[in-house]
Amino acid sequence: MLYGVAHSTFLDMAPYLTEFDRYADEVSVVTCDQAHDASLVTFALLWYPEDDFFDRYPNVRVVASIAAGVDSILACPSIRDDVIVCRNRDAEQASIMSTFAIWNVINHQRCFAQYRQQQEEQVWQRLPMRAPSEVNVGVLGLGFMGEKMVNDLYTLGFDVAGWRKSDKRLDNSEITVFSGDAQLASFLQRTEVLICVLPLTPQTQGILSAELFAQLKPNAYLIQLGRGGHLITDDLLRALDDGSLTGASLDVFDEEPLPSNSPFWQHPRILVTPHDASDVRPQAAVENLVEEVRRFSMGEMPNNKVEPARGY
Repeated sequence: MLYGVAHSTFLDMAPYLTEFDRYADEVSVVTCDQAHDASLVTFALLWYPEDDFFDRYPNVRVVASIAAGVDSILACPSIRDDVIVCRNRDAEQASIMSTFAIWNVINHQRCFAQYRQQQEEQVWQRLPMRAPSEVNVGVLGLGFMGEKMVNDLYTLGFDVAGWRKSDKRLDNSEITVFSGDAQLASFLQRTEVLICVLPLTPQTQGILSAELFAQLKPNAYLIQLGRGGHLITDDLLRALDDGSLTGASLDVFDEEPLPSNSPFWQHPRILVTPHDASDVRPQAAVENLVEEVRRFSMGEMPNNKVEPARGY
């Protein structure tokens, strides 16, 4: 029997424990507040662990994030070099995230925010209509989520391209891929709607800045689905004021829940959603971790191992 713990500083872990029951002949999983011997625990399902989590569980070797991101785990001060951190890959989550992004793209393309304002003012006036092929969409980050987005946007007829750190190509050769720092400017200059789904690393911290916004096409719109640390708040507000951006949809924030005094709440050109673009299903999160633990217990490397130096 393999022993594990499911833990988050603020999420209800009950749905995840229920899913672990399906594997009761292989693993035994508890939450931190249940009676257990911490020295027996060798794996964990985590989301925002406390700073001393790995001190309390000295024999944990494999952990998986409940969500797609792993930055909260890698940033844990007590994490050890021998801990293998795994990403979560859920095809349904990718589909949910993609449709959320697409809705925001279409919301910008078809001027729905302006129509909502016209409705409130009882104004009957058609606004300019554009075909998907006339809207240049750029996906910043082509991991599991980003690749799903560019493929779906391409299928819908949008002029879509992607940017990634490496020069890895996509299966669909008709979708343009920009790579590395040398091609970032070219990617931004052809982009009107920018979708950020980057991981949070030292290199991407603060990437959504005044310098970046100034390089986008006129009528630019930001869809921020990555991590709160990507965005420089004051730069976004200035870009909206000076016209570098016509609007923004924000789903992730440095502080969550978003504080009541945040300027985002009342800004007329910002759409705020409560980190709800997508979520990993408990079934998928547990299935992913159990498979990784199986592999590790047989002396194999987990499939979705994160490279700590890269942060993803």
